[in-house]
Amino acid sequence: MAAAHLAYRIYPIIIAALLAAGSIWLEHLTRNPEAASAAEASEAPDFIADGVRIVGFADDGALRYTLDTPRMIHLPHNDLTRFGQPRLQFFSQGRRMWINADDGEAGPKGERVDFSGHVEAEREGAAATDAPLHFSSTKLTVWTQEQRAASNVPVRITQGLTRADANSFSADNVFGVMKLSGKVRMSIPRNRRNS
Repeated sequence: MAAAHLAYRIYPIIIAALLAAGSIWLEHLTRNPEAASAAEASEAPDFIADGVRIVGFADDGALRYTLDTPRMIHLPHNDLTRFGQPRLQFFSQGRRMWINADDGEAGPKGERVDFSGHVEAEREGAAATDAPLHFSSTKLTVWTQEQRAASNVPVRITQGLTRADANSFSADNVFGVMKLSGKVRMSIPRNRRNS
């Protein structure tokens, strides 16, 4: 009877020891795969959306910009948002400007958007009779709130028959004031009144 009473007291200790040993064994077996799967999960997107439109407003409530994309992916490990075939439109001083690209990437808060691939932009002329200003390059960075843009790769800008090529480019108020740098080449047609 004493042996049965002793076994009754030791039984829970033996079960606890077996469970502890089993837990240690399982933790050892799964340690490396868990670390690998956690690393993969940290680089995986936390959301993917199709057919997205993002709208930004100025302090006075006026429409400042819209961003349309057929696919948007957010990566939480670096808080980046990637866009496929983005189309960004700015509205400033009664004029519209658009930017199209193959790819886009926005940092935290969406205040900076990096466009890449085949990048094209166009800004309406100041007057209805003015030709639009056209921009093309392989990279363009836009700061949406500050309404400025820059590219450190070759760019081409055309307006009507006037054309300029440069190694880099920056603009304030999104192409209101432009600075071309590097090897700048311009082609300006002669004014018929001066020929």
